[in-house]
This record gives sequence, structure tokens and C-alpha cells, in this order.
Amino acid sequence: MAKSSIPAKKEAPAGTLNKPVAALAIVPLNKSLTLTARKAYNVMLHIAQRQGDTGDAGFSAPLNAILRGFGVGSNVATDAKRYIEQMMSTKIEWRPLSRGEQWSLPSAETSAAAGEGEAVEARDELRMFNMLSEVRLYKKNGENWVTWFYPPTIKQQMLGPNRWARLELETIARLGTYTAVALYEICARYRDNPGGVTLRQHWSWWVAVLKGSELARQREWRKFKNEFVSPAIRDINEVSDIEIELLEYKEGRAIAEVQFAVRRKQGLEAAPRIEQPADVAQVSRALALGIREADVDAFIERYGEAAVGRALDAMQRYAGSAASKPILNKAAYLKTILAGLENEARGSLPAAPGSSAAPAAPRTPPLPGAAAPAVQDERAQALAQARQAFEALAEAEQAAWMARLRAHVLATGTASPTLLRRLDARQWQSPLVLASMARFYLEQQGRS
Repeated sequence: MAKSSIPAKKEAPAGTLNKPVAALAIVPLNKSLTLTARKAYNVMLHIAQRQGDTGDAGFSAPLNAILRGFGVGSNVATDAKRYIEQMMSTKIEWRPLSRGEQWSLPSAETSAAAGEGEAVEARDELRMFNMLSEVRLYKKNGENWVTWFYPPTIKQQMLGPNRWARLELETIARLGTYTAVALYEICARYRDNPGGVTLRQHWSWWVAVLKGSELARQREWRKFKNEFVSPAIRDINEVSDIEIELLEYKEGRAIAEVQFAVRRKQGLEAAPRIEQPADVAQVSRALALGIREADVDAFIERYGEAAVGRALDAMQRYAGSAASKPILNKAAYLKTILAGLENEARGSLPAAPGSSAAPAAPRTPPLPGAAAPAVQDERAQALAQARQAFEALAEAEQAAWMARLRAHVLATGTASPTLLRRLDARQWQSPLVLASMARFYLEQQGRS
């Protein structure tokens, strides 16, 4: 069978994906795309490129080869199947980075016109399709294999892109959030561009592309930048061969458009690879505890993979306890633990000497730490009583206590923007406020 794979001058090294520029800005339309699914999809594109044009036979590989491609070495075929099913059901829109990088594939009518020697007029075109058109899962020599097929547009662009970005799969494997992977893919397109900057777009365009969902609630740019973009920039600058910088442009007093400056690191190699667990392990643990994968991805984006791992440890310990009560809202419970870990890391309020108790969800034990069990149990009971006492106060008294807490964190230099915003809005039910208030209330009552 004749092969029409990428020409030799475009052939990528073993760990490099030549990804079409028209396919860099992915916006899922009907559901969110997870970090791991996007990584797996890149690996499958890389495998398909190296296999070349297989005609109608599709592209095939062991499931474990796909997972190993982004840093997973264990046999977790069930997880791989879940991500492939996600690709089958996710409808995407791939938004060109500029007018000159529209889909280069002709439509049926322009193909006919070109065949008859007529002039073909370029046109703007929007194409939408699922990430994969067909998948076959089967056993081969006792090993789980998958054969997959792409929609025609994706297949033709993937096998012979006119313009492409060179993406290092090892770098993608080490990036810890969806936003970091999406931003790296776009910025890598401009690593050797003389202009040294990406396209300039309205900030809402970047939110949809970098968040991985058209359905995500639109957030103001400042919040999205602080929670997602800034950490992604730090991640990319640390582990990749490029350095990027955010450029913002105002209309009046508000940010209107955004682009990124990109430069290749001079005389520096990317940091040596450090093997670390991919988020597959965290997702599998969370699914076993009844937490949706989309929630896990959001928590990893917001708090980091290490913090999510610690919070899952605490949740597993509680769920395995004979005396534990059912957790009605598992995602909210995990978020409460994560908020407590974040608050402790920032030192928002002093804990009792010798204690490392973290705030817990209502009516559940706190995250165990290094303190002795007896001391920790005593501290947890005291915090629970303080929380209940605060909840029983009249609304005016609660408002007065929140004002005192606000003054305290400002005076001690331990205020966080999120905590101040919740306090100003009198949102004492917020896990962050409630955990902070319980410790503050307990401390103040002890002094009275």
C-alpha cells in the first residue's frame, strides 16, 4: 500500500509531534475535554503520523503504548478506554490561529472547480467534528489493542500539514494542567517566528481555548488569569524549551485583547525529566470515591496535583473508617479539604502548637497530619464545636465576627484575595471562610 505520510523534510523525531496549526486551538462544544484525554489524543496523532497513510485500515496500537506516550507506565487499560470513549463523544471546533491559517483543505465545490481549471476563491470556513470517527477495541496476543479512525479533515491535515507546530511529547507529559498543555501547543507554533508573538485575540477567545470547554461559565479575565493562565506560564517556562510572557491590551480601563510573547531558551536545555505520576492515577482514585473526572481536573487546575493527592488520601482514610458517615456531596467535601490545605499553606491563621489539622467538611473529621492522634482528635473536636457555635450566632453577630477576622488577616499580612472577597460578601458558608473562622473563633474564645 502506498504511503503518503509527512514528507521526509517534515519528519518528526521520535518524541516530536508535527501538529497542524489549524488543530492547535481546540474548543470542545458539547462537553469538557480532560487533561489526560488531550494528552492521549496527541500521542495517538503522533503514532498515526509515524504509521503513515494506512488507507481504510485505520491506525492501531496497544492501549498501554498510548498511556506510556505521556508518562504512564502501568497497565491501566480501563482508564485508556475511558479517554478514548471521551474522544468519540466529544464534538470539537478547531479555531485557526489567523486568517492565513484557515483549513487548507478544499471543499467539494472548490475541488470540482479546481479540477475544471476554474479559479478557486478562498473562503472562511468553520469545520466541526468529533475527535475520532470510529474506535475498535480488541485483544491481540493477550494484550489490549485499539484501532481508531479520524474524520477526513483531521486525517488529511494530520498526515500532511502545510503548516505545523513541533510539539515535544515529553514536555506535554510533564505539564500538569489542561491550560498549560493548550497554551504550550499554541506558543510552540511561534518559537522560531521572527515576530515572537502569538495571535492577538479578545480575552474571551483565550478563555474558551485554554479552559477546554465552550460550555464553561464565562469568567472575568482577571480571575481566569490568576487561577489558570499565570500558573500555566510558570509551568511551561520551567519544563519546556520556550519562555512565554503574557501581553495585555486595554480598551479604556478594562483588558480587551491578549497575546503572548514567545522566545526559545538560549543556551538552555529544558529541565531534565523527572518521573512523576500522571493524573491518570489521581483520576482513578477519585472515580473510585465517586467524584467526577471533570471535577478532578478542575481541582488539579486550581490547587495542583500534589494537593489533590493529599486531599484524596484524607478522603480515603475517612471513607474507610468504620465510624464514618456517608458523604453526601463528595466533590464539595474534597473541595473543602483542598481549601483548607491552601489556607494552611498560606498561613492565613495560626494553628495550635504541635498541630497540623486541616479544615474538614461539616460533620467529618479533618485531614490527619503529623500530630499525635489524641492531640489531633482533641483539636478537631474543638474546631467542630467552634464552628457550631459560630453557626448558631445571630446574623449581626456573625457579621461582626467576619469583620474581626478580616481585620486580623489584614493586620497579620496573611490575607488572601479569595478570603477577603468571601468575607466582604458575607459568605460565611464558604468552606474557606468557615474553616478560617472556626480557628479564629476558637483562638479568640480561648483568650477571653
